[in-house]
Amino acid sequence: MQVQIQVKGLSESSKLRRFASHKLNVALSRFSHVIEKANMHLDDINGPDRGGVDKLCRVVLSMKNDSVVVIEELGSDIRQTIDRVSDRLHHSVSRQLSHFVKIDRSGMRQSAALFEGA
Repeated sequence: MQVQIQVKGLSESSKLRRFASHKLNVALSRFSHVIEKANMHLDDINGPDRGGVDKLCRVVLSMKNDSVVVIEELGSDIRQTIDRVSDRLHHSVSRQLSHFVKIDRSGMRQSAALFEGA
């Protein structure tokens, strides 16, 4: 899984990248076999001089079955926004993958053919 994090208009960008990378890895590590690419964009929409709910965190996941998952949050604190996006991302990918898992009559889980080559 490739991870790319872009930071625009926010101070301490290297610390934010490390924090965001850690959160993404925790949220998605169990699904890395089906995720091709994860792009995270962090932005202060109104610029650093103005406060308010203007910190944007957007994650675009490219899955190996050619589907795309996009999660976006706005907040006043970028770290809390990254936390919320990471939680939503974990639940969204988990829910999406649960649709592709079948349980046969013996109770054994079988992955659908969509991800068998992964």
